[in-house]
Order: sequence, then C-alpha cells, then structure tokens
Amino acid sequence: MKLRETLTLPLSATGATAMYTDPAYTAIRRSTLGATRAESTVEGDPSGAFTVRTELSMPTDRVPDMVRPFVGSSVTIHEKQSWSAPDADGGRQGTMTLEVAGTPAGLTGSLRLLPSGEMASRVEIDGDLVAKVPLLGPRLEKAAVPYVSTVLRAEERSAREYVTSHAG
Repeated sequence: MKLRETLTLPLSATGATAMYTDPAYTAIRRSTLGATRAESTVEGDPSGAFTVRTELSMPTDRVPDMVRPFVGSSVTIHEKQSWSAPDADGGRQGTMTLEVAGTPAGLTGSLRLLPSGEMASRVEIDGDLVAKVPLLGPRLEKAAVPYVSTVLRAEERSAREYVTSHAG
C-alpha cells in the first residue's frame, strides 16, 4: 500500500543532516515515540553520502487491534536511511527501509530532503507498506498506514525539540 508523507523540519537541509547523525536526536526520538529503547549508528561521512541505522523498541498499545495478534505487546523496528552526498543547495536523495522484527511487515521508500528557506526544510517520503500475510495482507496494510504515518510524523516533533534543546 502506498504511503506518502511530507515532513516539515525547523532546520536547514544542512542542519537536518547534522540532526540525523547526532546521537542526541536518537534520544529525543525515543522520548517522542514512547520507545523503551533507541540506538543509532552512522556509517559514512555526513558531509557526503551516509547511512543511519536505528533500532527502536516500542510498545504496541497504539497499533490497530487487528494488527496486535501479529506483534504482541512490543515491537522492535529496524530503520535504515541512506542519504546521497548533498546537492549544491544542501538537499539530498535517499532511501528508507523500516522492518518490524519477527513480522512479515515493512516499509521501503524513497526520501528527498529539500531546502525550504534558511531555517527550514522538508522531507518527502514516498513508500510502499507491505504486510506479507496470506489473505489478510491488504487489510493489515490498510490498518497499519495511520500508525506508520504517526510514527513518521513524530519526526517533526522530535526535530522541534532538537532545535529547542540545541539553541544556544
């Protein structure tokens, strides 16, 4: 099932890149999402192409009822964002995968980080949410889209908190 989101961040594209690679941002995301655990690693050089891998352990109290039998009381989400070297304006292209450990569900998609002024940028996410469950897959996907969108949109709140906590 297609999933499209546009996130508005209160940082320049260069500032958003710095945020994505900062361990403090992972801690903020953990808090924003209500995750019990969050860890990130960065591969590559953020001044060029880089990849951020994040593992989040989250309670499933907000997932749709029909999804809960497949995930239990908590889930571990493996997120991978791979970003290209920056364009002249600081924008980047990327790819994203979200895998829910122990389930046949996941999200793959493309990312675009676009400057929107001196202290603003947008992240456009164009993805496919897939639940590989015979007969129930499409219904599970449809039920999961609002939950996944909420998780993705939490990035806006996390970015605002990051900017506030790093204002000097």
